[in-house]
Amino acid sequence: MREPTQQSFQALLWKCRMFWPVSRCQQLFAVSFNILDKEKISYFSFMTSSSTALPVDHKGTDVFPTKKRSEIDYEEEKGWNEETKDISEGKLHFSSSVGAQKKQLMSQVLSRHKFSNIQPPEKPLQAEEWNRLKESFRSPEIFEEVMFNNMVRCNSPIDVAKSLLTHVAKSNGDIAYNLLVKYLALCVQQGQTSEIRDVYDIMKIRFKILESGAYNLLIRGLSNSDQWRMALTLLEEVKKIMVPSRTNYESCIKAASRHQEMNLAFELYHEMLAKDLVPTFDVLQAFFDFSRGMKGAELQKELFGILLYLRENQIYPHKTFMRSIKLWFESIPGGNWRGHLTNIKDSGQCPVCNHQLEDSNLTEEEYNNLSERIIRDVIHGTDTFRKTSPQSAVNGY
Repeated sequence: MREPTQQSFQALLWKCRMFWPVSRCQQLFAVSFNILDKEKISYFSFMTSSSTALPVDHKGTDVFPTKKRSEIDYEEEKGWNEETKDISEGKLHFSSSVGAQKKQLMSQVLSRHKFSNIQPPEKPLQAEEWNRLKESFRSPEIFEEVMFNNMVRCNSPIDVAKSLLTHVAKSNGDIAYNLLVKYLALCVQQGQTSEIRDVYDIMKIRFKILESGAYNLLIRGLSNSDQWRMALTLLEEVKKIMVPSRTNYESCIKAASRHQEMNLAFELYHEMLAKDLVPTFDVLQAFFDFSRGMKGAELQKELFGILLYLRENQIYPHKTFMRSIKLWFESIPGGNWRGHLTNIKDSGQCPVCNHQLEDSNLTEEEYNNLSERIIRDVIHGTDTFRKTSPQSAVNGY
């Protein structure tokens, strides 16, 4: 019988009741999850052969990997499979002294790229069904990784992914770190908060430190749930071991803003700026969206500070962001603001309020300085345009 759909990931793993011998020479590290039952105690040995995270040494000795794989980055805008992207863009390069191991890695990456359009099953499979599917697969050594990549791409049901993880655990006694992260990515994509918590609990028992990619997923997934405060806890955890990413900060800022804890949101915002992380329009817009109708001189000061930041850096908000700013002004308690969409005249005068806008034209001195720099650095210098000769540039100038 298939497992029920609402079953948590941890419970699913614990049901395996597996005992697996662990050899130190294999560099596989194990931890047992023990659940007290009325009749007996069940154990599940969870192992990983990944060298990308720091495993927990239960004797108190830190074990560090000799080599660190490239970071797992699951940012939304970068897609889920960076290796296949590098292949398609011709970015994968090896030196002339490449050994057999790197050649094998290249072959595996090419294979993953080749099978990137395979359709995952639509329903959970039994162990024998997964075995048959794997046997028919052209490159069985990367079957699970390819299948999880495509599950994320197709947004497959969580139960399908669970059934594959269960099959891997029963077959190998080993669920690789990268498979757990891919499963986590699918959970975040679908907003499966309980599953996100389960994966985090398993990883924290097994590893002292997670990769930045896993933290990005955990913080983003939890910040969009009713357990958003746990994302703040994870952010503090990240600060102890690395510089948090912009994504980490912005996920927490938007979560705090969404719950109208604006003091906390701006505290994180200023902390982010202090680390030279440039905010996106998305998080700046969130401040205005979730501050509508709220009172407070300090809040208004902070929001005007954002507008000043845009002005000083000549950053022009897009239409959606502009509308958020307009609605915030109109919602200020006790205010009488009215916003209008309009086109500015060539004279620089606003046709609605008749105010003269700031002139962005250069003074004669500024123009001369800029002109000299362009001639010196661009036309006659090393910073030249590829399709422009110095003579044609001077003539055009």
